Amino acid sequence: MIIEIRNQVPYCKGRNFPKQKIPFNACDCHHHIYDPIRFSYIDTDLRNQPPATVDCYNLLKRKLGITRSVIVQPSAYGLDNRCTLDALTQLGKKVTRAIVVINNDISDSDLQKMDLMGVKGIRLNMTCGYKNSWDDIRLLVERIAPLGWCVCLWIDPDLLVEKKNFFEALPAPLVLDHRGNLPAGIGVNHPAFSLICHWMDIGKAWVKLSGYYFGSQKDDYSDTLLIGKEYAQSNPNQLLWGTDWPHPRCYTNCVPVPDDSLMLDELMDQVGDENIFYKTLVNNPAKLFRFE
Repeated sequence: MIIEIRNQVPYCKGRNFPKQKIPFNACDCHHHIYDPIRFSYIDTDLRNQPPATVDCYNLLKRKLGITRSVIVQPSAYGLDNRCTLDALTQLGKKVTRAIVVINNDISDSDLQKMDLMGVKGIRLNMTCGYKNSWDDIRLLVERIAPLGWCVCLWIDPDLLVEKKNFFEALPAPLVLDHRGNLPAGIGVNHPAFSLICHWMDIGKAWVKLSGYYFGSQKDDYSDTLLIGKEYAQSNPNQLLWGTDWPHPRCYTNCVPVPDDSLMLDELMDQVGDENIFYKTLVNNPAKLFRFE
């Protein structure tokens, strides 16, 4: 008799495994690593997120049955990508990619080194005080575009619509974090939704089906899943999935962390098809982040 050991994973509600069968090479396209003992946070970040190290994340990978992952540089580290790059090395380039936060002070040689390490994109976190000018952003994207990197956007949807022409002109694919940050209560009726769907149709944008718990009033997040269902109907070829572990928004707002197994199962509820489920977890991230 095989006994499943259901250890508690830090920053993850519950001990249950996903009910859905998870395919080999499934990818968590959005998680963070925090290691403040080895890598201090920037002085202006006063949230003091507790450690969420590679060892902790490996527990989550085993629980969910995830093979691959994409580390996203958290705002607590600003432009200091040492923790993210160290985690990339620990987790292994074969199964891991990273998204960094940089500006135009970075040298071309450092960009090349990051690319060889497994960095495949930059993040523009415009909800946490991003202050670079639009010209600086354009120049930066022009520099990373030849590497085949993407631009991950965590942005207010009103601003996304306002700067539509700017983002369309950027010479790199866009990745909309957490379903495009569509506000609860408005969701697919926000004009950003139709804009993002158009970008998906022309191959300009990808959407992460993640952060269901953002603004949800339900324990099972059922009140926010419609957004994901509509994206899946719009274009299943441009979908990604991510945990957002260790769920820093929950720590900052002093609310319970979500159930990552449930959120993975609810990916199937949104896409409604095993082939799309497989494509979202395996094929799409392999294409965008160039996994072998």
